[in-house]
Amino acid sequence: MSPRRGPGFLRAAYEVARKDLVLEWRTLETISSTGLFALIVLVVFNFAFDLGTLRTVGVDKIVPGVLWVTFAFAAIVGFARSFQIERRRESMTALLLAPVDRGALFAGKSAANLALLTLLQVVLLPLSAVLFDWDLVAAGPAIFGVVFLHTVGLAQLGTLFGAVVSRLHRGEALLATLLLPAATPLFLSAVRTTAAVLSGEGLASERHWLLVTAGFDVLYFLVALLTFEFVLED
Repeated sequence: MSPRRGPGFLRAAYEVARKDLVLEWRTLETISSTGLFALIVLVVFNFAFDLGTLRTVGVDKIVPGVLWVTFAFAAIVGFARSFQIERRRESMTALLLAPVDRGALFAGKSAANLALLTLLQVVLLPLSAVLFDWDLVAAGPAIFGVVFLHTVGLAQLGTLFGAVVSRLHRGEALLATLLLPAATPLFLSAVRTTAAVLSGEGLASERHWLLVTAGFDVLYFLVALLTFEFVLED
């Protein structure tokens, strides 16, 4: 009798992502905490920059920074909770005993984090358009494409560092310390390309930033695949 083989990489990643999303759908713990945090940050910024200031300075000078500060810190809250839930339920041990590639575990959890962040951004972008008086229809699919491209890399880094700090007591502060410097190239690109969309200039002049971001997305994914096994077992 041949030994039982585990599922393939894609099937295992899909099952891990589905498990995380079903669990989140039942509890709404992560999406509620990150959503509330992001809403408070947007409202605070809205009070700091009134409409007169926005029209004088220009939304393309203020809104990109506001959006990406909000996305970054809301994401940190979500990444920290992702592995806390696994540890609290002691389900991480079961995942590690399962006959699946550790890279598939990373890919699945990263995909789940990406889905939750994307859902949050789909809500926050129209809300920010109302609060900061910018034209979501004119920005069109470009703004969603820019946000998604940069969120892919952010989700990969956050998943990797979330696994690192989940083994530590009160590791949330360390998560921000690790994630924010590593994600700095993504944030620089995100602010530049978001500003280009909001100003109406289009993305043609910022094509190099998009290519750099796509390269970082691939680099982060490969590095995480190679190191995730050691992160979980050390």
